[in-house]
Amino acid sequence: MALTTLTLEDLYSELSDLARDQGIDSKESWDELIDEVVEGHLDLGELDLEQDIEGMKELLRARWDAFKKESAVAKAEEDEVIEETTVLVEPKEADEDMDDLKSEEEDY
Repeated sequence: MALTTLTLEDLYSELSDLARDQGIDSKESWDELIDEVVEGHLDLGELDLEQDIEGMKELLRARWDAFKKESAVAKAEEDEVIEETTVLVEPKEADEDMDDLKSEEEDY
C-alpha cells in the first residue's frame, strides 16, 4: 500500500524551493525538474501510479509563470535586504598606508 499524502501544493512548494536553489531559469528546466521530482516520489512510494500523475505534472508545468513571478519578487526582496545591510568601506589613500607603515617602523 502506497503512502499518497503528497498534495499538488506540497509538490509545488518542493519544486519552487529546488528550482530557486538550482537557479532554474527556463520552462524547459522547470519541466525537467517536475519529471525528476515526481518520479522520485513515485520511486519512494509517496505517489501512486493509480493517481493521475500526468495530470499532476501538467498542472505543475502550468505554474511556471507563477513560479517566475514569485521568484522575481523574492529576488527583489533579497536584493533590497542586501542593499540595506551593505556597508561601504572607502579604501585608504596610498600615502596613508605608507604613513601607517612608517609609524610602525619607528616604534621598533
